[in-house]
Amino acid sequence: MKTDDSVIAKAKPFLVSVEKGRKYAWCACGRSQKQPFCDGSHSGTTLKPVLFKAEITEDVLLCGCKKTKAGPFCDGAHNSLQDVYEEAPDEEIASMQNAQTIPRNKGDVGKAMLDGGAYVLTPDLADANRNGTLSELSLITHLDGAKFLSFFQLSAGAGQSPWRLHKNGDSILFVVSGKGAVNIEGEKFDVTSETGIFVRKGEAFRFEAAEEMCAMMAVCPESKEVSWPDQPSGRFDRETLIRSVAVDDTKANAMADRFYQVLVGEEIGSTEVTQFIGGVPKSRAAFHRHLYEEAIVILSGVGVMWTETRRAPVKPGDVIFLPARQRHSLECMSGEGMRLMGAFYPAGSPAINY
Repeated sequence: MKTDDSVIAKAKPFLVSVEKGRKYAWCACGRSQKQPFCDGSHSGTTLKPVLFKAEITEDVLLCGCKKTKAGPFCDGAHNSLQDVYEEAPDEEIASMQNAQTIPRNKGDVGKAMLDGGAYVLTPDLADANRNGTLSELSLITHLDGAKFLSFFQLSAGAGQSPWRLHKNGDSILFVVSGKGAVNIEGEKFDVTSETGIFVRKGEAFRFEAAEEMCAMMAVCPESKEVSWPDQPSGRFDRETLIRSVAVDDTKANAMADRFYQVLVGEEIGSTEVTQFIGGVPKSRAAFHRHLYEEAIVILSGVGVMWTETRRAPVKPGDVIFLPARQRHSLECMSGEGMRLMGAFYPAGSPAINY
């Protein structure tokens, strides 16, 4: 009797290097002894391997749990194989007992440098630059080891801020607090706290704040230059009409006992960066990695960011920088859980890890 049931070959995806132009056959049944590729073990089932041809030479994550809906690639389905997101096992916790706690480099503010160039940053508002009603604080740039993302904290006083323009990079904003509008080349988008905004490269924008607003901004590819035009050019890209996305609990995606909602992503035209908001219960995640470079902002809750040999406490307002492939674990110590915002390059799903 034939079966169409796949079996789990591995609870996490396989990291594989593929070569441009080469064809591959991904095992869909989970029975192959040459994972993640087919060896013919699907014989006797109704399942067949998924054939694909590599478009470029790169590292990819091929599904190991065989539950992906994006086969052959991982879509994060492995995170929901159990009711509880994978937590750090006892032996992992024991091995980190002597991890060094890293203090901020300027007392209560500044960086706590972790392994591999990762860090936790408590912003120092005294370092902010001001232009009219808008102040800017640089948090992540190439000078900090980032290869693609740059990340800023913007504060806008009530009224109209100056126009701001990043010619060569998309700007992805997240309103942390306050309300008003973001004007993109003459098109206004009303915003409140926890709203994501997408500004295409070459478009000028400004805040029109009903009250003081605080926003985090990722620019990708990193924009080392910013201009302040007197007036917008009027070149609003009408191929992308949806520019603001608010948090909506009905659109949240479950990952076991965690959740995330993509705010700015490929659905509204952001092909470089994905921005999301997520919720983490009191827990300590098992060590894992991502293929993307990421900035995380802690919105509520306290905890610890762990890397191979170091750790640093985190609290609301802190920013975490994670280079691609950096092994890490975020622990939430608050009974009410932790809420965070993340932005990462290249764009994709926040659920994908290995």
